[in-house]
Amino acid sequence: MAQAKTLTNKDTDDFVELKFQRKEILYDGFYYDVTDFIQRHPGGNEIISYFTNPGEDATVAIQQFHARSIEKIHSIMKSFKRRPATETEDNYENQMTKEKNKALTEDFTKLYLELKAEGYFEPSYFHVAIRIVELISLTLLGFHLITQYSNVYIRFLGCFVLSMAQGRGGWIMHEGGHISLTGSPKFDRLIQTYLVGIVVGWSGTYWRRHHSLHHAFAQRIQRDTDVDFTPVAIINLDVLKDPIKDQNFMMRNQVVLAPIVSIAMYFYACFWQTARFLVKHRAGSEFIAIGMHYLFAYRIGFWPWVVCMLMLGAYLAMNFGLSHSHLPVTNKPTHWVEHALIHSADVEQRPWCDWWMGYLNYQIEHHLFPTMPQFRNKLIVDRVRALAQKHGLPYHVLSYKDAVIKTAKNYIDVSKQLRKLKRQ
Repeated sequence: MAQAKTLTNKDTDDFVELKFQRKEILYDGFYYDVTDFIQRHPGGNEIISYFTNPGEDATVAIQQFHARSIEKIHSIMKSFKRRPATETEDNYENQMTKEKNKALTEDFTKLYLELKAEGYFEPSYFHVAIRIVELISLTLLGFHLITQYSNVYIRFLGCFVLSMAQGRGGWIMHEGGHISLTGSPKFDRLIQTYLVGIVVGWSGTYWRRHHSLHHAFAQRIQRDTDVDFTPVAIINLDVLKDPIKDQNFMMRNQVVLAPIVSIAMYFYACFWQTARFLVKHRAGSEFIAIGMHYLFAYRIGFWPWVVCMLMLGAYLAMNFGLSHSHLPVTNKPTHWVEHALIHSADVEQRPWCDWWMGYLNYQIEHHLFPTMPQFRNKLIVDRVRALAQKHGLPYHVLSYKDAVIKTAKNYIDVSKQLRKLKRQ
């Protein structure tokens, strides 16, 4: 019988380094050492750190987030130390999950390559131009109505038009962050920083980093930033570590206080989270763009600006929540395709809703293929539905009315649950 090897101090040190210090991500059957790269990751350190946790597989996420620059990504990854993944590192549950997902991954990859070959990921400069012209036109019209007329009704109309312009700018910023406008990271981020930064007053860099977490971990507790709106709102009790101690008055009455909650969320995001981010990262160009935004805000006056923010908050909060907030949350790793289909819903797949929601009504398709120009999502719904049916997965489609009702009911139900716990 072979004698068991006695562990030396070096063996122990190597084990400790591997277990507690080295950070690795699983990509295409190999573990890559990203310990020194995490802080340099252009998309932020949080998202890549989360993928170093046990049970996470970054393969499809990397392929889809970086679909336009995958060769560059592969070149960067060649500089990392890597080792083959072994079955002994997985527990039985993980091994069974990988086997189950093998066919799903193959079918999804096949669909992606077909769509890419058919030109669905190619940018449409005409489409981008139309949206930018619309944004500038609405902004100038709203600004003109507010500043050049004294009639309160006309000025109120101007506030509505300007808030719609800002909302439309938000949709453009969303696409720019996914590099699905021009297809050029440089130009899409310039559009985000200056055009949208001036009109909307948001930081494109801050948004990109947090929105990427939403795409990588939709409805994942302590991962998805779109799940946790505390302390001003809450979509699921599981978000709170202690629902009795961690709740507050606004959460218990979030539906009644919806207008206040909307503007509170806006102020919290813009004047606390974003401001801290810009100072920390010394984002000079974004400071300039956002500073210009507030110069325009000063020009229209405080109260018209407040009205615009209330309208904008209501418009965005209502449309952002329709595709996710009423669906289940989770705290476990899930296959990319399963995650999109289980935790996302499409809304009213019709032209009027395409415009009103800025193509966010095709969230399933968008979460599967985030770099695809969003106006093309509607062209692939049948193929995505077929993929879901083949693998026994849900494909949620709601009318706009039903989506609004489900979203509102979810907020109401959560508030009721909090009040009930408070009385105990």
